[in-house]
Amino acid sequence: MAAARSKTALVLTGGGIMGAAYEIGAMTALDRLFARGFSSRRFDIYLGVSAGSVIATLLAGRIPADGLFSAISSNRRSVFNWQRHDIFQPDWRVLLRTFGELPRKLLQVRRNYRHNRWVFNPRDLPHLLFEQFPAGVFSLEPMQRYLCRAFDTEGVCDDFAALRSELYIPAYDLDRGTRVVFGSQEHRNLHICQAITASCAIPLFFRPYAIDGHSYVDGSSGLATHLDIVIERGARLIVLVNPRVPFDNDPERACLPALSSGRCSTVADLGILFAWEQTQRIEAREKLRQDLGYYRQKHPDVDILVIEPGSDEALLFFQGPMSSLARTQVMHHGYALTLAGLHENYREFADVFTRHGITTSTKHLDAPPPEGDPHPERNEPFNY
Repeated sequence: MAAARSKTALVLTGGGIMGAAYEIGAMTALDRLFARGFSSRRFDIYLGVSAGSVIATLLAGRIPADGLFSAISSNRRSVFNWQRHDIFQPDWRVLLRTFGELPRKLLQVRRNYRHNRWVFNPRDLPHLLFEQFPAGVFSLEPMQRYLCRAFDTEGVCDDFAALRSELYIPAYDLDRGTRVVFGSQEHRNLHICQAITASCAIPLFFRPYAIDGHSYVDGSSGLATHLDIVIERGARLIVLVNPRVPFDNDPERACLPALSSGRCSTVADLGILFAWEQTQRIEAREKLRQDLGYYRQKHPDVDILVIEPGSDEALLFFQGPMSSLARTQVMHHGYALTLAGLHENYREFADVFTRHGITTSTKHLDAPPPEGDPHPERNEPFNY
């Protein structure tokens, strides 16, 4: 007899534009595994962290992964197929005004010190200067406006209560230092596009996003996976997609070429940005390992399947997490990597899905990726 269908959850972690592109490719490949009756649009619970919240929202809204794949491949207009200027717009007026007002603000600081008879310590100068600047380089207002407008134009569900599946998007309250789960009973009276924007507020890169007097930052700032949310809501089968793994720069197996010389290099040789990116990936991996170990031990009745790229994927490492130019290449690479992993580990995946009442098949695992429009210059809208 077939097993009864368990409650299922799909968890998509962060990773910027590159990570979201990988997740679209991975979900398109995963759909090739399922027999009729199930797909990436049929999970009971969706949880998206940071950039993963965009893809989780689209799938929860019953938008097919292969439709997104085709739209991006052919450069048709779609929610995820944004242009850089749609979401990354430095607020030059704020920055210029900050620099212009800096002398006046420092003069006011001097007056405050004299009025309160404080003793000035030169070591306080860097802190005093940083206080005069915004809390991030980019504003998230363009992203929020773009998402809300795109959701409305393209008919994407923007209301937590109207979704047929549960959707949760975590972020952190910057002042309270606590996690807020948008989509939960206490935090669902807002547009989903606002929740996504709050969860994408990467510290330093974006300024914290304000909702009802609270400032929110990236959902990846604390926990990496937030698995407790879906487990507490009854999920017994969890598929976790993690696009961000550290690169294993073993000189005997890999070459990390410097962009300036083309020679194989260490991560440190590539400068501050790549060193920072690698450390963020290391931190995310360690958090993920701790979460998986803890929840698998505490909830042995819950199966957690992990889909992620290998640590030798230089392509995914070299594409910055906010690169929009490389997203099509990364998406296709994510598709190919996931299909190869499903082939190699088919029995493991099939056994787990069967145990939870979901039928799999190898029939479509050799299918090519969805074809895009051969005339991308038409730039037609994507009809979901």
